[in-house]
Amino acid sequence: MNRGGFTFIELLIVSAIILVLLSFSTPLFRRSFSDLELKDTASNITKFIIFAQEKAIIDRSIYKISFDFDKKTYQLFRATGEGQNITYTTSAKDRFGNVIRLPKDIDYEGRAKEIFFYPDGHSDMVELRLANTNKKVLIISTTGILGNVVIREEKE
Repeated sequence: MNRGGFTFIELLIVSAIILVLLSFSTPLFRRSFSDLELKDTASNITKFIIFAQEKAIIDRSIYKISFDFDKKTYQLFRATGEGQNITYTTSAKDRFGNVIRLPKDIDYEGRAKEIFFYPDGHSDMVELRLANTNKKVLIISTTGILGNVVIREEKE
């Protein structure tokens, strides 16, 4: 009597082949995920910068984004007062006043810890450098007078 099916040896061989393929693909997946996370973080910071520029123009007020490179956070503040009495407050009413944290595998740094945005549409010229665990680096630059924000990859 001839029965259809697989022998135990055949199943073990197929299982071994699948395990070998998985062992090769897992590091590639982790690297790809880390690079996607870096691009997403750079995109989110860029959109946040554009939002701050637009808020400064619409509200006719000075805004700033403060970066804490040690804690890997950033936050939006609005200027209140005039002359020497300017203070910066957050807006607890919306999510843009909250402290935003970067993913744990991404480090960032910059020369300036703040970017100021003015009612006439210009901002400070600042460069932020974001890096992931794969040593891939993206640089976010604000152009100042034109208010543009550019993301570029640092070449090794």
